[in-house]
Amino acid sequence: MEKEQATDPTGICHPAHRFDLNRATTIDGDAEAVINDMFVYHAWDDAQTNAGALVRNCLADAVKMIVKFVPPCPDRSAAIRKLREARMDCNSAITHRGKY
Repeated sequence: MEKEQATDPTGICHPAHRFDLNRATTIDGDAEAVINDMFVYHAWDDAQTNAGALVRNCLADAVKMIVKFVPPCPDRSAAIRKLREARMDCNSAITHRGKY
């Protein structure tokens, strides 16, 4: 089932009716469509590629500063791991244009 969608100038898609997967209790057509969209490959366009590179470079710079200035310890490891997680979440947000 296709939902009406609008795209703002940044390319972010805003469904007219946003399905809330977190509240779903059955796998109906909407739930299946959202789940499939979350896990299917979406190629990036040029704008997404540029945004991803900027975010990735900033996060890499943050990790370099942590390695350079923060003593090795479990907290440092956690900080680096959280930046890697942030990169993955940013990539997902860019890929899905803010849908999830």
